[in-house]
Amino acid sequence: MPSDVHNFRAIPAAEAWSFDCTIPGTMSARLVAGMLFCAVVAACPDALADDATKPGPPGWDPAWTHAGPPDYALATFGTLDAALYEPFLQPRTPPLRWTGPILFDTAVRDALRAPTSSERGMAGTASWGLFGAVVAYPVLDVPIAWKMYGRRVAWDLFWQDATAIALATALDLNLRDVVGRARPPVADCLAGGGSTTECFGNSGEATRSFPGGHVMIVTTAAALTCTQHLKLRLYGGPWDAIACASAVTADLGVGVLRIVSDDHYASDIIAGSVLGAALGWGIPTLMHLHGHAPVARVLGAEMLPTAIPVQRGGGLGVTGWF
Repeated sequence: MPSDVHNFRAIPAAEAWSFDCTIPGTMSARLVAGMLFCAVVAACPDALADDATKPGPPGWDPAWTHAGPPDYALATFGTLDAALYEPFLQPRTPPLRWTGPILFDTAVRDALRAPTSSERGMAGTASWGLFGAVVAYPVLDVPIAWKMYGRRVAWDLFWQDATAIALATALDLNLRDVVGRARPPVADCLAGGGSTTECFGNSGEATRSFPGGHVMIVTTAAALTCTQHLKLRLYGGPWDAIACASAVTADLGVGVLRIVSDDHYASDIIAGSVLGAALGWGIPTLMHLHGHAPVARVLGAEMLPTAIPVQRGGGLGVTGWF
């Protein structure tokens, strides 16, 4: 989970700006523990065995591939980068390269921003709650898939989730410092004549507005949920569509709350959503869930064209093994 600002607290112009930045102290430790867990399960041969006693998901196509070394490598890379970035790689002085709104940012901010600092704080806290719920959803699907379809399917879902979310987290942490866009209240402070010392306070998050970190990761999780449910049909009936719709609705809620809390501009949210959707759809689809097996093979048969001699010539027939 990336660090992010919970609430920007504006104080009178004659005073300095300060930021309330709550960062989980054990975040890096949890990420390292997650990476070690990934390494352990990757070395477990039993997890790679098919469970012949359980049927596969209704939407599974035999042409799709299972998790393998590319997934393990990408997930480990993303997890390592996310774990090491904050303590070792993040700039100690926030890099300021972009200040102020663009396009419709001002209009959306004026329409949605909460009027008081306490309301903005509550919106920020609510966004964290929705964030956790959406990110947890594809993770919870792993034991459900294990129960319904066996180890093979659960293993595949786990590595799709781990790869996409780890890469989204790493991209978020790195990209926001590369762009160096001032948060909306920081931009206001600078436009009002405040110095960087006054406007940044003691927060390393002051210029980490673009793209929206909450939204990039939560959209990755929502896109994973929709891709896996709609392609594999994990629950069956209307439940997969309901799972996707609920994840997307909560994802949109996070985006709106990040503007209400005045932590991001609308353009930050849109950029985070686009990148998250690309990762959440692209990782499982482009690495595994693409292509289609021949119909005959799907039905458990193989058919080949065969030359057939007849009394006055020849013909073409089909030979099959069932």
